[in-house]
Amino acid sequence: MEQNEIIQISKKYPLAFKNMDISLIDDFFSKNATKTGFMYDYESGDWTDVSTTEISEIKNWVADYNKNGIMPDSEAKVQILDLQEKIAVVKLEMDWAPNRKGCDYLFLIKEDTWLIDKILWQSVL
Repeated sequence: MEQNEIIQISKKYPLAFKNMDISLIDDFFSKNATKTGFMYDYESGDWTDVSTTEISEIKNWVADYNKNGIMPDSEAKVQILDLQEKIAVVKLEMDWAPNRKGCDYLFLIKEDTWLIDKILWQSVL
């Protein structure tokens, strides 16, 4: 049961971006969640500097990301890497835009329910 719940909550993360649905962030992220990672700039052929966004910035990103319908209808590949009583680590791979893949590691915590607390991500070449 716990594994299924963790997988379903993990899938809410890309769904929030796809549907530009901030309520999914409110419901399934901790109030102090952060997202840290590296984006590959395909035009310059180089990596951007590491960036960390806090929960308010994550919400802004969600509200704006898919305005032009860039996210494909592909399904996220979700794999639980570790599951303990109060923490879990999930690997999520998916297409974030046409020909633009990403690998995200989600760190979840269990309070009353499982919540996404940290995301570590990068573009996949």
